[in-house]
Amino acid sequence: MPPKYILLPLLFILLTSSIGLAENNNSIIMQLGHEIEQSQDPVAKSTFHMYRARQYTQTQQWEKALEDYNQALELNHKGWVHLERSSFLMAMGKYDQAYEDAIAAKKEVPTLSHEADKLIEAAGAEIQKKYEAENPPTFIMDTAVNPNRKSRFDVMRERGVLAANARRIENFNQQKTAIRKQRAAVASTPKSTG
Repeated sequence: MPPKYILLPLLFILLTSSIGLAENNNSIIMQLGHEIEQSQDPVAKSTFHMYRARQYTQTQQWEKALEDYNQALELNHKGWVHLERSSFLMAMGKYDQAYEDAIAAKKEVPTLSHEADKLIEAAGAEIQKKYEAENPPTFIMDTAVNPNRKSRFDVMRERGVLAANARRIENFNQQKTAIRKQRAAVASTPKSTG
C-alpha cells in the first residue's frame, strides 16, 4: 500500500469535487481536522493543514487559515509552504511577512524563484508605498535667507527684458488683429462681374 502522504492530493480532490462548495466547506474542514488528529506522519499532517487553510480562506476565516499555514510550516519547513503562506499574507495586506516568506521560499527551493520573485517585488512595492505615506519627504532650509538676493526675474525686470517681451507680444497681437480686419474687409466687398 502506498504511503498516506501520496494519497493526500487524491483525497483532497475527491473531497472538494464530491462535496458542494459553500455548504460543505464545514464538513471538509471537519474531515481534514479528523485526518490531522489521526495522522502520525508530520509531512501528511502538514499537507492536511495546508488543505484546511485553503478551505478556511474560501470561507473567509482568515485567522484560522493563518494558524493552519503556521502549523503546516512548523511540521514541514519547506519552501512551497512559505510560498503559499506568502501569497496568503499578501492578500491579507501583511506585506512585511509576505516579503520574508517569499525570500525564505526562494532560498529553500531555488526552482520557486520565479514565483517568489513576483511576490518579493509586489510586497516590496507595497512596503515602499506604506513607508512613503508614513514618511513624506520634507525639505529643511538650513541656510539663512538673503533678503537682498536678486532672482533672475528681478534682473530681467531691471534690464527691461520683461517689458520688451511684453511690448513684442502686444505688437504681434495688434498685427494679427489688423490682418484679420483686412481679410474681413476684403471678404465683405462685393465682387464685380464684368
